[in-house]
Amino acid sequence: MNADLPLTRQLHAGAVARGLRDRTAPLPALPEAFALVRDMPYARTSDHDPVTALREWRGTCSTKHVLLKALLAERGLRSTLMACTQEITPPPGAPPELLALTAGRPVVDIHNYLVVHAPQGDMLVDATWPLTAAPAGLPVNPEWRWGESQRLACTPLESWPVPEGVSVAAFKDRLLRERFSAAELERRDAFIRAVGQLFLAGEAASPPSSSGSSY
Repeated sequence: MNADLPLTRQLHAGAVARGLRDRTAPLPALPEAFALVRDMPYARTSDHDPVTALREWRGTCSTKHVLLKALLAERGLRSTLMACTQEITPPPGAPPELLALTAGRPVVDIHNYLVVHAPQGDMLVDATWPLTAAPAGLPVNPEWRWGESQRLACTPLESWPVPEGVSVAAFKDRLLRERFSAAELERRDAFIRAVGQLFLAGEAASPPSSSGSSY
């Protein structure tokens, strides 16, 4: 365990800067740290470094879970970063720009989540969607309960653990290129960019809905 908790301190500082925590409050315990990561806007960061996610205060399923894994590690808790294939099909009520991108066909993607090896037992953890996404029907996990698995943001088709020391971006890119065509990947990238723009534009209270799928 890192007694200095540098990432947790940066998480606290970022939350203070955004009016989410009091400057004099003690460092957030893990349940609150999870909530702060979860509630970051869903959007791509410039790289997958946990410090970048904290500086830019945003993340997708990969960057949020890389950050959360690092926050757990500095407190001495092991976790396994998982990757799984999925298909996304927005319903008719989704924003028109997303419906135009999908054209009634599923969008393929690789989703990331964590298996946390807690003292109370292994638990699935998914911090993908912020609480503001709940009214749109997206699968949001409202709280962290030790030893209790959370709801995943998608229905996994195939799943793999990301090997320790391997870049999640490189691992994800390899899986995407092995399993999907260039045209499918082009649609995926355009779709994820569009979802991120909706959140960053302040429309997170009414993001696109899905049937148990993560973007």
